[in-house]
Amino acid sequence: MRRSAPIPLPLLACLLASAAVPAQATTLEEAIAAAMIHAPEIEAARADADAADARIKEARGQGLPSATLSGTIGYGRLDPQDFFGLPAANVTPRAAQLTIEQPLFMGGRVSAGIAQARAGSEAAHAGESMTRSQILVATVQAYGDVLTTHRMVALYEQMVGQMEEIQRQARLRFKAGESPSTDVAQAAARLAEAQAALEAARGVAVSADARFTNLTGLAPQDLQPLPANPAMPGSLDEALDIARANNPALAQAEAALEAARAGARGARAERLPTVGAFAEGSTIRDQFFPDYRADGATIGVRARWQLFSGGRVSAKITETDSAVRAADARVRAARSAVDEQTISAFQGVRSAVRVETAARQQALAAAQARDSVRHEVRVGMKPQLDLLDAEREATAAAVSEARAQGDRIVAAYRLLALLGR
Repeated sequence: MRRSAPIPLPLLACLLASAAVPAQATTLEEAIAAAMIHAPEIEAARADADAADARIKEARGQGLPSATLSGTIGYGRLDPQDFFGLPAANVTPRAAQLTIEQPLFMGGRVSAGIAQARAGSEAAHAGESMTRSQILVATVQAYGDVLTTHRMVALYEQMVGQMEEIQRQARLRFKAGESPSTDVAQAAARLAEAQAALEAARGVAVSADARFTNLTGLAPQDLQPLPANPAMPGSLDEALDIARANNPALAQAEAALEAARAGARGARAERLPTVGAFAEGSTIRDQFFPDYRADGATIGVRARWQLFSGGRVSAKITETDSAVRAADARVRAARSAVDEQTISAFQGVRSAVRVETAARQQALAAAQARDSVRHEVRVGMKPQLDLLDAEREATAAAVSEARAQGDRIVAAYRLLALLGR
């Protein structure tokens, strides 16, 4: 199985170097690079992958030679009771043994263990890639939210200023007897509405700033406008082919299936004997009588075959076979989910682009309409209420445009994450 590669991003380490205060991101690319460095979730996933890689070496070691050195030493008094004419004496019995073993036949246990460890490594690296994708999408979302919410704050501040001016003009006209008191009341109501919207936008902006800093470690200042979408697949079929080959969630499920199959092979290997060569050397001093000395060396072959295990091996085989069936079902489910998510994300990108275009046109038309209404109200061709409505509609359209821009870039990166890019 092909290992999912980390998302290729320029790691701009200079953003995080030496500054005592948070650095400032200027582009979306820089914010993503900072998040890749800052996120503890990625560090944890990388450590899990390193641990899984180490388990491959551990599994390989089961088929390599091993050397064991053991020994004992004590102190006591030995009294042979004049046996062989030996007197009682204080002794220091000691013994040492060196054993070297080399597995010759393990019934497939070692190869199954290595295959299981490799599959576990593939799953761990796919998990790391998936974590990177999640952080990437979250960072793009946070970046867009900062721009959107700060744009909303600016728009609502502008609307509050316009409503205050409209209210001031309404009061002047009312005092001059040129308009009814309802114009003043309507202006006051719309001003209060705009002030409430402004305070709500400020609260959302504070939350967006905190989310951005938490993800990237950077201060949300001087962010550049959202860029154009990155390169996308030209067709849905192309997107599906890429996702099926590179999606990290699917790769993780497929690796889990390979690990389960290797585990099943390992369980069946328990029914077979093991054979290994060994060499042993030993030395003994003062063991049975004073000045006792014995040295020995042995080489040979040792075999072990468990003929009866009380049903343990059979139960293990049944367990691992069930694990294979479950993992296979999860792979099928993952493939279906990837197809569904890719189709949805691909269409979502196209829809988001169209929505952004429509929102831009709507915002432009609403701004033009507002400017026209301002002139018509100024010359007495329309009532003040029309201007209040035009100001609110123009602000709402501009807010929708800002949100559409954020939705468009998030949709694009969400699709890229599904494609394993």
